[in-house]
Amino acid sequence: MSDDLPDILAGPILRRAAPRRLVLWLAASRPLELRLTLLSAAASWTYPLASATTRLEVGSHAHLHLIDLELDSALPQDVRIAYDLAYRGESEWHSSGDWGQALCYGNEPLPTLVLRSRHDNLLHGSCRKPHHASGDGLARADRWLVGCHDDAAARPAALLLTGDQIYADDVAGPMLAAIHALIARLGLYDECLEGTDIASGSELYARDETYYHRDELLPAIRSTEALREKFFGGVRKPIFTTASAENHLITFAEVMAMYLLVWSPTPWRVIEVEPPLSARRSRTAIARSSDISTCSSPDCRAWHACSPTCPR
Repeated sequence: MSDDLPDILAGPILRRAAPRRLVLWLAASRPLELRLTLLSAAASWTYPLASATTRLEVGSHAHLHLIDLELDSALPQDVRIAYDLAYRGESEWHSSGDWGQALCYGNEPLPTLVLRSRHDNLLHGSCRKPHHASGDGLARADRWLVGCHDDAAARPAALLLTGDQIYADDVAGPMLAAIHALIARLGLYDECLEGTDIASGSELYARDETYYHRDELLPAIRSTEALREKFFGGVRKPIFTTASAENHLITFAEVMAMYLLVWSPTPWRVIEVEPPLSARRSRTAIARSSDISTCSSPDCRAWHACSPTCPR
């Protein structure tokens, strides 16, 4: 049942902004009726979005809303424009100033955008890797924007994300467990798998080898001789050529769940994650072999051995 799921799972994400075109992305637990209101110091515009929205149902309780709005008149440049992406509930409209307050800076009642006339200031990023030892780059950019959000000229013209935006080939075991929990919670659709004796995604998730041993489940294939010589020196390579494919994402549902988990805190609030069985075994083995006391704190996510960041 989706009764206890929030309507909005992730977003809105402003994917593209031009004077005559706005593209936004939103993930919700149900199909939504949307409208967009734009407000500058001089004028305001309201747009119903039925004809501009493409909805993709990727699960029983997961619906992507892809909004591509062509504007009749050009929006002003180099000024702050507030935007309210509202959705209709059972009897009333819900403003993004209420449910999307995390997108607002300072005392702003609504999130804002700036259409820069010159691309002289850019933010650049690539893939997100939740288990990396360093801090999150997108969160760092957000903290930087706090200091310049009210100055239209200081805003960056664009954020360029030039990678795949997630590391699908290098996934921590606990993260993969969270992905599987979200797949079940949202009812993300299953799929048939070809070229292996594993018939479906659901069968893959149930296998003992699904954590830390995925590279052993996948078939090894031979490329053409010319391709092998050119790229691999003739060496036979597995279907995944990365050196860290033990938890490589395989199904569309896994990729979709990871995107939701790295783009929004909301999906984390609707799942309860337990470490995979193989992680619990490894944790016990590591503690036994290295004489490390494993942590019993329920807030500690370091399942293999307690880390310095544990809140214990």
